[in-house]
Amino acid sequence: MKLFRISLTWQMALATVVGVLFGLFFGEMSKIFAPWGAAYIMILKITTIPYLVCAIIHGIGQLHTAQAIQILKKGLFFIGLTWTINIATIYLIVFLLPYRAGSQLANYVSTEPVSIDFSELLIPDNIFYALTNNVVPAIVIFSLLVGISLMHIREKNPFMQIFEVLVGSLTRITAWISRITPIGTFLIIANQVGTIQLATIKQVSTYIILYVLGICLIVFWIFPRLVSMLANVSAVRWIRDLFPILLLAYTTNVVIVCLPFIIELIKKEVQQFLPTDERAQSQIQGIVSVMFNLPLGSLFITIFVFFISVFYNSPLNLASQLQLFVSAFLTSLGAVGLGAWINSLSFVLETLGLPAEAINIYLTTLPFTSGFQSMLSVVEITSLSLIVTLACHQLLQIRLTRIVRRCAFTLGPVILLTILLKSFNPLPKIENTTQNIFDMCVSYAHPVSCLQPSSTLASIASDEDPLSRILRTKTLRVGCHLDASPFCFANQHQQIVGYDMAFAYQLAADLGCQLILVPMNYQQMPEELAQGLYDIGMSAVSLNEQRLEKVYFSNPYLEAPLVFIANELKKRTLSKSGAFLDIPQLRIGVVKGTSYECLAEMLFPDNPLIPLTSIKDFFENKEADVLLLGELEAISWIIRYPKFAIIHPDPDLLGKDTLGYPVRQGADFFLNFLNQWLTLKKNEGFTQAQYNLWVLGKTETATDQKTPRWSILRNVLHWKK
Repeated sequence: MKLFRISLTWQMALATVVGVLFGLFFGEMSKIFAPWGAAYIMILKITTIPYLVCAIIHGIGQLHTAQAIQILKKGLFFIGLTWTINIATIYLIVFLLPYRAGSQLANYVSTEPVSIDFSELLIPDNIFYALTNNVVPAIVIFSLLVGISLMHIREKNPFMQIFEVLVGSLTRITAWISRITPIGTFLIIANQVGTIQLATIKQVSTYIILYVLGICLIVFWIFPRLVSMLANVSAVRWIRDLFPILLLAYTTNVVIVCLPFIIELIKKEVQQFLPTDERAQSQIQGIVSVMFNLPLGSLFITIFVFFISVFYNSPLNLASQLQLFVSAFLTSLGAVGLGAWINSLSFVLETLGLPAEAINIYLTTLPFTSGFQSMLSVVEITSLSLIVTLACHQLLQIRLTRIVRRCAFTLGPVILLTILLKSFNPLPKIENTTQNIFDMCVSYAHPVSCLQPSSTLASIASDEDPLSRILRTKTLRVGCHLDASPFCFANQHQQIVGYDMAFAYQLAADLGCQLILVPMNYQQMPEELAQGLYDIGMSAVSLNEQRLEKVYFSNPYLEAPLVFIANELKKRTLSKSGAFLDIPQLRIGVVKGTSYECLAEMLFPDNPLIPLTSIKDFFENKEADVLLLGELEAISWIIRYPKFAIIHPDPDLLGKDTLGYPVRQGADFFLNFLNQWLTLKKNEGFTQAQYNLWVLGKTETATDQKTPRWSILRNVLHWKK
């Protein structure tokens, strides 16, 4: 292949080896290459969208209507066959994933279903907006429409020549950019090898092994034999001719860089069958453009989503799996490079309600998987383009007996390998070692005393402002309710922790006071504050009109949608918005004395209300059909009771739960101090840090600093501490 510099292959191989050695030697010092690696990826994207638009318009527009119809007829079957092979391989890999039992989500995600507006994703109502915001599916649809319209215009040659020049120019720029791939490869690999934690690799090793195995089966076994079966091209020779392009795709992770070489290879193969047919040569670019924009290799991102569902013990049901493939298909339409993959994954995770933190795990696996996904795309684009081109000229060799025989020979080793892997199970178990907030041990340096519910504390009924008394006695009394996770609860180490408790500990520390935690009764909270049993309530106390008449509240610090908790069987019948209004016999559980009790009485006067002493009673006694609760609290409870699920009714039906810190009426100085203090904590970043820890479940923010990554420089030569 003249356009391909073989020396560049060896340069990239050398850059890979040097990058690995550099990362191992210097360890975390290699992170200095991170911005340079990001810049390299940005450089690779310079021509992606312009080339995409020009290649589609030129490739489709130069065809005649009859040619396009012929390509469509001949191509649909083989495109469907490719998708079938991909989806079958995906489910084969999912079948081999070693499912684990008894684990829990380590963090929280919003469980509210995401409304997918595919019209905004696919309809280019404003092409300039789509170009500016990188809405690739809409850009592809617009380019296809322009290309199809050009097929019906007779005097289009001058216009097509402009696009031909643009495609040639962008191809040359891409070739220039590809010359720096050895440098970019070194920068990315050195940074990834030097900074990735070995424990992280262990956690995702099973996914990486199965992912690479599945793609290698398609790249080096299934598709070469498919081409050999239909086009009478030797499988070994096909792999040999593709190898330089595969290596380029592996190292750059940008398939679009490979398009000029793919087109040249197909032209060379087709020329052997049709040496003088210029029409066949002109078809190739259009066919390659169409195949390039189809979601082929990019569909394999669904394997990671299945892995994440196992990793977080959140299995996908049949409806979720269907939604996964539809979302992945549409968001991968015209996907170009890593950025498009990440955008597609973010959308899919949000759609399915899986943790957004999974993006970080995906980025960790990219050094091991992205190159193989690019190789898969190259093999399928090239093979499909060749097969469809030959099919348009009646050059495929379809013999039923030979196809059956070769299919059996191709599938036999795959089935045998699957049986062996499933029987002996040599793969590492999928293990999420991240602690959840219930298992995490938290150390607070400030002294704290906790009173038992049966304990009594002398009330302090006086006209003295609570702030003055706190500063005088050096004692802060905080009312808490341990049934309010993730805001206030007792963890596995019998520590009273949570989002609100973190603020209680910090408030006592900032005031230089001893902290006393006093049991709080939601129903009697206004009276307890007035009696001076505690100075402030800090356990997910909701604002409502009844409470505002009796106590002062700080500025709201959190808002969350109100939801219902039900078991999975009930959820199926109640998932439709408005279904609650149609079932008057539905028993609604509410914790006595909470704002949810008042809200349920107002919104559901015809439904029987089941008063509960604690939230735990709902899960264990099962007297109520559903439980009304704030979303953040609901998520923490279904983690402990995974057989239950959250139902999001119509937002206009329930509204949102607004939380604040109550103090007694007349405590103006304390209330003013509290509001100013909350603003200060927000500006210092304390509020966001606690939200990340207790609400989003990012427990790594509270654990000890990670030990530095192993490196030769630090651990062998001991040149750096």
